[in-house]
Amino acid sequence: MHSSNSKVKVLWKKSKKENQKITRESLHSWISKKCGIQVSRTAVCEGHHAPWDFLCNIVFDRPALSLALGGRGTGKSFLTALGTHLINTWNPNHRVRILGGSLSQSRQIYEALQQISRGIEIRDIFSEKVFDSLMTNRGSYKNGSEVMILPASNTSVRGPHIPTLLLDEVDEIKNELRESAMGMCMNIGNMSASAVMTSTWHRVGGPMAELVARGEANEFPFFRFCIFEVMERCSESRSGPNLENCPACPLVQWCHDVKHTKIPKAKRCNGHYSIDAVIQKVKSVSRRVFEADYLCMGPKSDGRWFTEFQKENVISAKAEFNPILPVHLTLDSGVVTGALLFQIEWKNEPINDPLILSGRPSRQVPEVHIFGELLTDGLGVERNAIQVRELMRTLCQGRSDHSWTDPAGSARTAIGPTVIAEYERLGIRLAAWPGGSVADSLAKLESLINPAIGPPKLLIHPRCEKLITAFENYRRARRGGQWQDYPEDPQHPHEDLIDALRCGLRAALPEGSNDLIPVSRISARKVF
Repeated sequence: MHSSNSKVKVLWKKSKKENQKITRESLHSWISKKCGIQVSRTAVCEGHHAPWDFLCNIVFDRPALSLALGGRGTGKSFLTALGTHLINTWNPNHRVRILGGSLSQSRQIYEALQQISRGIEIRDIFSEKVFDSLMTNRGSYKNGSEVMILPASNTSVRGPHIPTLLLDEVDEIKNELRESAMGMCMNIGNMSASAVMTSTWHRVGGPMAELVARGEANEFPFFRFCIFEVMERCSESRSGPNLENCPACPLVQWCHDVKHTKIPKAKRCNGHYSIDAVIQKVKSVSRRVFEADYLCMGPKSDGRWFTEFQKENVISAKAEFNPILPVHLTLDSGVVTGALLFQIEWKNEPINDPLILSGRPSRQVPEVHIFGELLTDGLGVERNAIQVRELMRTLCQGRSDHSWTDPAGSARTAIGPTVIAEYERLGIRLAAWPGGSVADSLAKLESLINPAIGPPKLLIHPRCEKLITAFENYRRARRGGQWQDYPEDPQHPHEDLIDALRCGLRAALPEGSNDLIPVSRISARKVF
């Protein structure tokens, strides 16, 4: 924002002395008039924020650290540039540094600054130019403020101290570079240190995974807005007076996915992004990319094995330890070790099928409850065994009625004893799980997650977050551009928990133990 207009300058100077008399409302009006920008003030999706909230956080609140997860096209870089322009104009001798995952990404905010400046000058020919110079990677303001682009290198992020640091597309910035850059940001004079991070989130296990988790835990202000927060409102001429045209719209499955209101999302939008442009994105990219990059629904791995895995269907507190049921421990040992605790509850399920033999109104089906997990990296057999023992003590009274591990655990380790012997020395007696087809054991997992009849037969306790992530990201192998019917290998750490589970279930639920339903036999001549 160009505060070249003298009236705005005076207002700001007064506000510093008189408890900020520039209000959010007056600033919104100023941006609309001088910049020609209508920053959306409407949060449409559940759990999301309005882009305006993020801008006010930069300008008025100035926290030490904040994060914005924004979909592509939602203007997160532009909003960061606008907030930076305001701060630089209002505060003489202010210093800002911009770091992106690449030099081209770093330039996005800088180019937005140039666009904002030119836009104000076009709309207000009497405005005073605030930039002294705008070079390729550096901009100087007449009041002594400065903004500079940093290339993503170890030397550039160890520059002089500055009060404001902008990290654009932080999911593409290596953790060590980000942490080194944070050392540049510190209080200078009356300006408190503030680091603003923005990004889409499309990398499985990338930097954003950790940052989003910290933001959701309220470690710092966290904002999330997607394409619906900036999309134009759907008109009656498009939807029909009674929404009769909605079923034919490519956006309907996401637009009508509402829980607490019957009003579709597009009927509550109030932004600038055209609906036709959003529809064009839906038609030109995969569902996975659209949901991750435009709807901020989190990254989804290409070639997912468990495509039918839905967290809302399988995550349940009902999976908690039940002292009446036997406890199974399944363990995949190695450099990365995965261990799971589960129980099996057998339930009667009614049979309502005319093909089923009479006199058998129900059958017994297993329901698997996973209530504990452990995932370690590089700890060694003894330390892993101690942690497994502590996990059992904490979650299931130290019990392990049946314990399973890889048959390779009977081989001697580099230091002498076998893995099985080391665990037994610490009180955990392990049996080797039976061999079998990897594809068959994965198919059994899929049948438990999404059975042909009835609800899921596998429930996961919410505390098992790493197992949930493994289900969401376990992938097929890709050869010659084609997805295969066998898993990628290796794919740590996801495979270490999935392998432990599929093999543990193969041992606990051997073939033929599911009480299969007998069906009537008929002559083949009646079929063909």
